[in-house]
Amino acid sequence: MKTESEGIRAAGACDSHAPSAAPDRGELPLGHVHNVRDLGGLAFTDEDGGCGTTAAGVFLRAPSLRRLREADFAFLRSYGDGGLARVVDLRSGFEVSHWPDPYAGGRDGVVYTHVPMLDQLNSNGFRDALPDRMLTVYKSLLDNDGASIAQVMTALDSDGASGCALFHCRAGKDRTGVIAMLLLGLAGVSDGDIVADYAATQRYLGRGLRAQRVAVSIALRRRAPRCLFEAVPSEMELTLVHLHERYGTARAYLEGHAGISPQVLDRLAGRLRGM
Repeated sequence: MKTESEGIRAAGACDSHAPSAAPDRGELPLGHVHNVRDLGGLAFTDEDGGCGTTAAGVFLRAPSLRRLREADFAFLRSYGDGGLARVVDLRSGFEVSHWPDPYAGGRDGVVYTHVPMLDQLNSNGFRDALPDRMLTVYKSLLDNDGASIAQVMTALDSDGASGCALFHCRAGKDRTGVIAMLLLGLAGVSDGDIVADYAATQRYLGRGLRAQRVAVSIALRRRAPRCLFEAVPSEMELTLVHLHERYGTARAYLEGHAGISPQVLDRLAGRLRGM
């Protein structure tokens, strides 16, 4: 059994050749939506030991897009690899019905796909039993929601279509964080950089998340667990430990457990590596 520190893998021999992840690569300059971030700019090591940096303009992680304004849509139309082409919405049916995604109707020719994740937790208004830590939620997503994760990855790939792909949930922290973890792991990004990418949500949404906790606590008439509204690095560290101990690598999980074809995984990894 690995210890917590042993389960977090180092970046490896490529560190001296490829740039390490900056603590903060920045969010996209959108006027009213924060925590929209590019998965580019992170050092990776491929299966053959080759080194590189993940490509910008290929995959974006984000929170709800409902506050986008016209200037933001214009920015995204020209962003990255041919502009925004695909949006994969990870929110529950309840969230989508109450706060529709602006791309759901095909705005700007964007292909919109809804793949609900954590639907039960988010559709019941947080009124059932709530988790005491996010590790429990993330492990459940990996172990029990492989079919949904496969749908997400297939939609992001879109048979190898060009253009930038964006995936999002409500805050861009939990469901989005697990998908980002798997994509970055597939590309060969180190666990340390994956954790740093996850933790950046706290930097951009910390104040808003705290306000959400107050609002939810008032609605529930009891204090909502702090973990639901924080991006604590140790939760993603331990999720990576679970991934490695139970499944091996991100690719082994995506192919062996989620059932995604090698061809789709090769394309996703290749695009994120800039190939």
